[in-house]
Amino acid sequence: MIPEAPFLFSIAALSASLAGLAGLVAGLRRGTDVRRIDLFRLRQIVEFSFANVILALATVPASQLLEDMATVARVMSGIGLAYALVTATILVLRMRHWDIAWTFGWQVAVVALNLTIIAAAVIAISSGSFWAYEALLMALLGRPMVAFLLVLASLEAQ
Repeated sequence: MIPEAPFLFSIAALSASLAGLAGLVAGLRRGTDVRRIDLFRLRQIVEFSFANVILALATVPASQLLEDMATVARVMSGIGLAYALVTATILVLRMRHWDIAWTFGWQVAVVALNLTIIAAAVIAISSGSFWAYEALLMALLGRPMVAFLLVLASLEAQ
């Protein structure tokens, strides 16, 4: 077992917990009118969370396969970066399709988080440092967390 396994399992568990919370919120809101933005964010939470679980857990077999932790950090960070960029593009397209407007606060949070994700991934890919890959996983965990906080804030506003 790799020494980083407890951290990876913690990220996976936190991500799975966020997906469960999103399901709980969706279930509790079933009887009320759910706004498009809330559906969009709840879907985001589940998608981000499950992808984070897979990325974190896939690191363990990748470490056994690749045997060099610098290579593991580079490969997994490349996958994480590609995932983040693809999902950002999909989310923008989905927002346009569902006619969801960006608020300024949401823009700031998303841009800051995505820049952090990109920076951590670039550092991990270029240096092979596992701490940068762990920072990337933490930043990716921020994606469903921010979406969840926005859903909770919208509940208070109603």
